[in-house]
Amino acid sequence: MPLVTQYEPVLVTLQTDQVRDIPCGTKGGVMINFEKIEVVNKLKKEHVYETLLNYGVNYDNTWIYDKIHHEINQFCSSHSLQQVYIDVFDQIDEKMKDALQCDCTKYAPGIEILSVRVTKPIIPERIRRNYEQMEEERTKVSITS
Repeated sequence: MPLVTQYEPVLVTLQTDQVRDIPCGTKGGVMINFEKIEVVNKLKKEHVYETLLNYGVNYDNTWIYDKIHHEINQFCSSHSLQQVYIDVFDQIDEKMKDALQCDCTKYAPGIEILSVRVTKPIIPERIRRNYEQMEEERTKVSITS
């Protein structure tokens, strides 16, 4: 008969993990920082034992925290600052969700990724001011046209 020597409560309802301060370099070499990315996920009851056996009680460190850092860095390194900050920013949530779920499905099937919310990255002040000036000029031109 197995002897219980340790007890760890495991959440099997929805939980939101917040991954903070994720630095990454864009394709052009600009360093930016994502202040916060939220990952809404759930550990399925029927997979608790298997998941904890394979990855421990802190399974989310491997499959959420570390994985978000990796995926954001992969994304940034293959996109320009313009793309990350403006052009495809609205697609990052879904891309991160799909990337996380793909590996979880393959290696940790008990983890379900429900959504990912990515905050706008913090860019160097000098570059941010340039973007704002360009937008002001673009607005002036469109008003006078």
